[in-house]
Amino acid sequence: MNTQTSETRARTPWHLWVVGIVSLLWYGAGTYTIQMAQLGRLPHLSPDEVAYYAAKPVWLIAITAISTYGSALASALLLMRSRPAVWLFAIALVFILLNNGIELANGTSRAFANTGATIATVVIVLLAFAVLLYAHLMRKRGVLR
Repeated sequence: MNTQTSETRARTPWHLWVVGIVSLLWYGAGTYTIQMAQLGRLPHLSPDEVAYYAAKPVWLIAITAISTYGSALASALLLMRSRPAVWLFAIALVFILLNNGIELANGTSRAFANTGATIATVVIVLLAFAVLLYAHLMRKRGVLR
């Protein structure tokens, strides 16, 4: 006998696994890199990068941590098909924008260092928007529970 619950669950589309895994790898690598740089344990940092991380105030480090760890956790929640992934991606995006806005306003953003850093900063923001939009669409389609 086949009984159905009142809740209809959407099947997990293949692209959720691709987006979720790539997102987790991207944000996990970013979280690790930033954390190691802030601890002064990332090899091959230039002297100006060491000075940049050493000069960051604790409250700005906290904002960075919320954006990086929040994004990585949201990626894991996306893979678990959990609805809170959407909110966590949104919170992380707000903190990414806040962090970049503060750094740009202060003139301390790594985006000012070179073209590669500028491109990386823009890509980080665009990907954060994209993955939030994706998670939102998956929630609307009933994929996230």
